[in-house]
Amino acid sequence: MKKLVLLILLTLLTITAFCQTETETIKKANDLIANKKYESAFKLLDSFDKKNEKPDIVLLKEDILLNYFVSSLMHEMFALKDLKMNETVEDYRGKEGQYAMFRFDADTIIGDLMKTHPQNGKLYNGLGNFYYEVQTKYSGNWLKDDKELFRLIEVNDKKAIETNCADFMTYFVMGYVNIAQEKYKEAIPYFLKSIELNKDYAGSYYNVAYAYMYIDDRENALKNAKISLDLYTDISFKGDAARMLGQIYSEMKDNKNALLNYELSDKIDPDNYYTIKPILDLYLKTGNLKTITLRNSFFKLGPGKPTIYNDLEEIYSTYSKQDELIAFYKEKLPEYKDDAKVLGNLNFYLGRIYLDKDKKEAKAYFLKAKDILSKVYAKDHAVFNAIQDGIDLSEK
Repeated sequence: MKKLVLLILLTLLTITAFCQTETETIKKANDLIANKKYESAFKLLDSFDKKNEKPDIVLLKEDILLNYFVSSLMHEMFALKDLKMNETVEDYRGKEGQYAMFRFDADTIIGDLMKTHPQNGKLYNGLGNFYYEVQTKYSGNWLKDDKELFRLIEVNDKKAIETNCADFMTYFVMGYVNIAQEKYKEAIPYFLKSIELNKDYAGSYYNVAYAYMYIDDRENALKNAKISLDLYTDISFKGDAARMLGQIYSEMKDNKNALLNYELSDKIDPDNYYTIKPILDLYLKTGNLKTITLRNSFFKLGPGKPTIYNDLEEIYSTYSKQDELIAFYKEKLPEYKDDAKVLGNLNFYLGRIYLDKDKKEAKAYFLKAKDILSKVYAKDHAVFNAIQDGIDLSEK
């Protein structure tokens, strides 16, 4: 009897000591993470659980790798580095260097744990998060295609929700998956739940605004886009939120507020093609005196790219102001006389505009474009087919 009592006591003491060790290991790892010692934190966890048999340890390993990697090979091999407090992962990410590499096959490791811990919802949440990270970083270029990744995200995140182990990010990811599959109405409840769980996450407001736009609920789109603009701190995202507001106001035929928000977007994140284009459209539409300056800025975004010319032609033809565009292109001819690619484009697009005005003049510009661009491109380049089509139209 005494031996049995002693055995039970020793067993309890062993279990208590083990639990404390795991708890202490996790605490130490979190302290290291807080001090940006990511490599050291991972090594500490890995030395404690080399065989990846402890769910909480494995999930913390995954969290370190997904959030603090310096470089990644298909999200199966990860480089980690201990940083100084004034450094960030972005200071090193994507740059050459010698880093400690760690292999972590998350879908296999977590999948195996699910077999022994089938009711542990945190594992499903962790695996769903892994597939989400893979899809957003390796879309179309990973071991599984996007369709399969979306399916795996949904299967695992739904299980996390069923087991009450979902957090705000779980619901955000479910919303994201639905939007990616153009299920905008279905995405909205997930984003709203994400907001309920975390009222400070800008991404949920932005994306639910995006979904509301697609179902033509502009009032709710406007409300949530405004909140996302206030919450975002990243310049690119903040500029995008202001641009979304501009688009919503445009759809509501409120040119004044549309322009205010597009200009705000340009102030936050200057020289963005997707911002300057709608501003130019509104300037031309309302006769704004800034049109000439902005048109020049827009052109300089890509004078060698057909996209810019096609956009300008579309905008100016919408308001029947092709003559102003012709004058602009002619002003640019001497400015780019030493740049054959841009000079050829200017002549080609002048020819296109003149097709509706003076076919003889149009043909002359097409022939100039052909002569200039023959010094830039090979004879079989697609541009010469477009030029020949223009010449044929000018002769009809």
